Amino acid sequence: MSSVAEILLGIFREAWQVLVALILAIGMLAGLAQILRLSAGTMIGANLWVWEAMAGISGVLMLVLFAFLGIPVLVEATSSSIPGGAGCGPINDLGTFSAMLIAGLAGLRMLKATFMAVLSASAGGAINTSVALIEIAEAMFGMLLASVAVPAAAIFLGAC
Repeated sequence: MSSVAEILLGIFREAWQVLVALILAIGMLAGLAQILRLSAGTMIGANLWVWEAMAGISGVLMLVLFAFLGIPVLVEATSSSIPGGAGCGPINDLGTFSAMLIAGLAGLRMLKATFMAVLSASAGGAINTSVALIEIAEAMFGMLLASVAVPAAAIFLGAC
C-alpha cells in the first residue's frame, strides 16, 4: 500500500507544480494585459477602461495570492485533520489511505478551480472563486467520510 501511495504522491506533486507554474504565468500575463489596458485608457481619457483595468489587476492579484498562500494552508489543514481509523489492521490502513488520496485530489481540485478563476479573470470574465471554495468543502467532506466509512463498514460486516 505504501508503494502505491508514494507513486501517487509523486504524480500529485508534479501535477501541483504544473498547475502552480500555469497560474503564475497566466497571472503575470493577465496583469500585463490589464496594465496595458490601464495605460491605453489613461492615454485616450477613458475612465471606464482605467477602473476596469484596476479592478482586473486587483482581482488577478487576489486570486494568485489565494493560490499561493491560501490553498497550501487549506490542504495542510485538511491533511492533518484526517481522523484515525476505527477499524483494525489493513482495513484501518485502507481508510487512512483513501482519506489521504482524497486530500491529494482535493488539493489539485482547489488549484484547478483557482486556475480557472485566474484564466477567467485574465480574459475579463467573471471570477468564480466560489467554485474553488465549494470544491474545498466537497473535498473535506469526502475525506472525512472515506476515513470513517471504510472502517465502520468493516466493523459492520464483521471483518474485525
